[in-house]
Amino acid sequence: MSKYKVTVNKLNVREEPKLTGKIIGVLEKNDVVEVVNTSGDEYWHKLKQHNKLKGWSSHKYLVSLENDNKINSDDLPWMSIAIREIGVREYTGAADNPRIIEYLRSTTLGEPYRSNDETYWCSAFVNWCVEKAGYEGTDSAWAKTWARWGKSIETPHRGCIAVFKRGSGGHVGFYLDDNDENIELLGGNQNNSVCISKYPKARLLSYRVPF
Repeated sequence: MSKYKVTVNKLNVREEPKLTGKIIGVLEKNDVVEVVNTSGDEYWHKLKQHNKLKGWSSHKYLVSLENDNKINSDDLPWMSIAIREIGVREYTGAADNPRIIEYLRSTTLGEPYRSNDETYWCSAFVNWCVEKAGYEGTDSAWAKTWARWGKSIETPHRGCIAVFKRGSGGHVGFYLDDNDENIELLGGNQNNSVCISKYPKARLLSYRVPF
């Protein structure tokens, strides 16, 4: 079972995994709970606190404590934000993950694309994280626009933005590490989720920082 922390001042706990479910308890900000189950649409987590089953709450207001262990003190400012998003993924079926919709709406993308979690959202994720950290992004859903953002650097720093070739739209995420052949990237829309994946160095266009 994974431990999560509550990120809002008050979080309702419901008897059933739906908004109309009876409220059977309230959690406070920074409360730590265990997730024992997840609903079929992946929107609701069933929580346990102090060895008692508490019920269901929205995943939107819970962050994994396991991800906190991935944060380094010398990371660029947006990395703690991005790391805590690891695990966010597209919903199966017709439903859309509201967190991904939030990423998409940090760009100028119009409807219906900004309300569909199957829209390419790697650039939207980077925009959302950068803006949450207090910096100006590109406001664009197109990954290659990041190749003109800020300034280029030759030697990558953990958390710098890495832009890749991929068809006409490219791909973008946050640099973590590399070897002779691949770059380890934290990004969105990687296997339909926020996760860490490897990309060939041969596809790299640029490393970018804002200053």
